[in-house]
Amino acid sequence: MMDKMISLIKTDLNITFGLSALKYKLKNKRDRWQFIILIFALISIVPTYIVMVNGLLKLYDAYNTIGQQSMFLLNGFISSQLLVFLFGIIFVMAKYYFSNDLNVLVPLPIKPGDIIGAKFITSVVNEYLTSLPIILPFIFIFGIKAQVGIAYWIYSLILVAFLPIIPLALSSIIVMILMKYTNIKGRKDLFRIVGYFILIIVILAFQFKIQSITQKSLIGGEDFFLKMVQDSNLLVRKLGLSFPPSMWGALALSNYFNIAGFLNFILFVGVSIGVFLLMIFLGERIFFDGLIGSLEVSVSHGKKGKKIELDESIKLSPPFVAIGLKEIKMLIRTPVYLFNSVVGVVILPIIMVISTFMNGRESLGELSVFIEGKSYMITLFGIGLVTAYGVMNCVGCTTFSREGKSFWIQRTMPIKVKDQIFGRILSSLFVQAIGIIALIGSIAFISKVTLENVLWIILLGLLGSIPMTELGMIVDIFRPLLDWDNPQKAMKQNLNVLISMGIGVLYVFAVGFLAYKMLMSGFNILGIYGIIGLIFILSSYIFYIPLKNLIKRQFEMLE
Repeated sequence: MMDKMISLIKTDLNITFGLSALKYKLKNKRDRWQFIILIFALISIVPTYIVMVNGLLKLYDAYNTIGQQSMFLLNGFISSQLLVFLFGIIFVMAKYYFSNDLNVLVPLPIKPGDIIGAKFITSVVNEYLTSLPIILPFIFIFGIKAQVGIAYWIYSLILVAFLPIIPLALSSIIVMILMKYTNIKGRKDLFRIVGYFILIIVILAFQFKIQSITQKSLIGGEDFFLKMVQDSNLLVRKLGLSFPPSMWGALALSNYFNIAGFLNFILFVGVSIGVFLLMIFLGERIFFDGLIGSLEVSVSHGKKGKKIELDESIKLSPPFVAIGLKEIKMLIRTPVYLFNSVVGVVILPIIMVISTFMNGRESLGELSVFIEGKSYMITLFGIGLVTAYGVMNCVGCTTFSREGKSFWIQRTMPIKVKDQIFGRILSSLFVQAIGIIALIGSIAFISKVTLENVLWIILLGLLGSIPMTELGMIVDIFRPLLDWDNPQKAMKQNLNVLISMGIGVLYVFAVGFLAYKMLMSGFNILGIYGIIGLIFILSSYIFYIPLKNLIKRQFEMLE
């Protein structure tokens, strides 16, 4: 059994991360430029990361002042594990049920547990890319500031290695159960998508509710501050109830020098192993039940099929509209694509609404006072966020990669390059519209919003989305990822997304900084809106020229 699983793990790691292709590219001088692009993309993220680390240094000092340094570690564990859990649902869905290798693996004499185990280990390795950049600053800041001993660093190394296991195993269990019980013929994709969104909302609501109840219970007693002075782990034990594994990790590191830390360390590792084994156990029994529906194909009903006249079946529409509709249908019909694109534009509004609903509008605190009488601040915030959505939705920066091995079809179709561009921008704006509706709804829930706010957010937000989508398209057509065996690779594991986000962040920051300077200089707000709109229009035209030339060249060159 172990030999089969180890062999599957090696193969899956090679396929997932393209290790064989990586060796080839390192030797091939023509492909080395891709690593230069990767380095550039990582460098573009460094300023944002530095700001985050500086904020964490201040956060540690704040907790240190009240003697609750362990809360700092709890923030790190909860943030990283919750992120792994939420994005793990998307990744697991694609990895377990929509990967092309399933057509080869299922007929082989391999147990479902071996397939699940191998895919899970590969998923854990992949989730390190998500969890490590978040948890490591917390661990190093605490370790350096508190001047810890060697045991702390040993605990940290092991805990970080086990960190993604519990949230990813829980994601796997939930996905397998949903895939089994939503395997309804003809409507299974719809049920699954709706089910996953409801699940995310319920999970976030539960987290916020637990934290709200805990915080209120903390400040309810008159002896709260006395207890906090007497017990340096009081806040962790109370607030950590929202996700106990994060509490165990924080207590293990903050008490590394005593038996309590060792017991929490053993509890964290032991539960991780236990949840993993439970996932394998369930996988043996329900994995294939949910898989069958994902591999099924539609068949013709022969003579029973409805007879359609040729004139009725042909619907003429502009080429760019046809391309846009084709892209939208691809997003809707592929749950992995829809989930990745829509989650990016609705998750923040959902969090804003749930947080306000659970904690009340008083949770906004100083923010409410700051925007009082300054409704234009809401508008500028909305415009900036919607513009950022233009690359966060991953539609533009993966539009050609999603074609995969069918990319050659686009090359042979008698469609002008400008129609290719307009159509793909149209599909991105479709997702943007969903994000705008969610954002305006959330803003209206937590604050006063006027019709003027709404109109400017929609107009300038959509205008700003166009150059952001074009930026993503430039990156994607320059180096499209066409050889993939899992639709998840075309979006989440596509380096083009990271590069596009890095460039997009710089673009939004530059426009935002200009708007800030104009505000400080006393510019009329309508004038600021006009200048921002002009920048978006000029940017759209400037990016359109190289994009058009790149598409024309790549369509001729790519095999």
